[in-house]
Amino acid sequence: MSVLTGHSVVKYFTLPFNEVEIKNWAMAQKEALAGPVTFAQLFTTPECSRRAKEIMEIVQIYAHVPTIIGCSAGGLIAGNQEIENEAGCCIALYQLPGTQARAIHLPLDVFEPADRAAKIRDAIGPHPENVNAWTLFASSESIGNEAWLPDWDHATEHRTTIGGFACAASDAHESALYLNGAVHTDGAVALGLEGAVTIEPLISQGCRPVGSPWTITQAEDNVIHQIGNRPILEVLRDTLEGMSQKEQQKARGNIFIGLVLDEYQASFSVGDFLVRNLAAIDPQTGSVAIATPLRVGQNLQFQIRDAHSASSDFEMHLKEKAAELAGRSIYGSCLCDCIGRGTSLYGVPDHDVAIIHDTFSELPIVGLFCNGEFATSQNRTLLHGYAASLGLFVKKC
Repeated sequence: MSVLTGHSVVKYFTLPFNEVEIKNWAMAQKEALAGPVTFAQLFTTPECSRRAKEIMEIVQIYAHVPTIIGCSAGGLIAGNQEIENEAGCCIALYQLPGTQARAIHLPLDVFEPADRAAKIRDAIGPHPENVNAWTLFASSESIGNEAWLPDWDHATEHRTTIGGFACAASDAHESALYLNGAVHTDGAVALGLEGAVTIEPLISQGCRPVGSPWTITQAEDNVIHQIGNRPILEVLRDTLEGMSQKEQQKARGNIFIGLVLDEYQASFSVGDFLVRNLAAIDPQTGSVAIATPLRVGQNLQFQIRDAHSASSDFEMHLKEKAAELAGRSIYGSCLCDCIGRGTSLYGVPDHDVAIIHDTFSELPIVGLFCNGEFATSQNRTLLHGYAASLGLFVKKC
């Protein structure tokens, strides 16, 4: 495994907007890269979204970028920095040898349930089998659940996908999606890689299970009424009371539900769940709602957000991925981190990029803080919460 220089660069720019600074950087990087730019990514904080068209135009003209994609974000990731409380943008340029990028906007009507897979496939264009992998950024305000992801997998022939839901400002109603000079406020944008380079995905969770696993015995749509033939709130109270005082303090306002990914496992640990917020609680009926459709017979376990578990899990997966990629060239990356990570989880800045650089020391890292992360695992693209979804751009086997 080797990280090759000259194939990806990233730069963070603060507000106020400085056209000359971005122009000079774009021109310089065009000369520094090993060849023509394959594509670029742009991530902005919501305060910078209104300048996105200008930024894309500058980058495309002066760095000779054929395709640029991105979205608004809850925070930015560039190099060795995780920028959580500043307004600005980060721009990345990728030079991927022997590789072409195709980019699309999926408008809102594509996500209507009727014939959704066929409509996505039509939007993707001819020969989807030629695409090795996808990056995908979507508007949570317009399509904010994961019901469409199985249709995405069907349409893309189950190609690897990484990405996430864009973020809007706290006082705004719409996030922004960027594609080749256009700003969209609904649907999704996606970029597929064809040729010699693909994406190797890595997903790491930020929560750990507590208590025991339970089977859903009564549910309706996204509402859980009973687990183990008992009201779920009753079981949750018993779980919390069975914890130490220290654990109870950690769980205060910090309890989640984890849906088991593989029902055939005998036991479960960190990373074996899809983590979901408790969207609503009904004390009278003892029911809990989450933002995911449910079925009777599904297994779940309560979760708490935990910095130590998150860090250890990420480090373990990074080491495993480095061993898996031995002998293959790495050209760049894209990190989609949950807005629930960063300093709010770890108490220190730049934690996840530091962990990545412990394993991939020379890797240029670009990314964003998302409102939910996409990652493909076992041939399924899933929506994760409190996770880090890392895509490594690597030479295809």
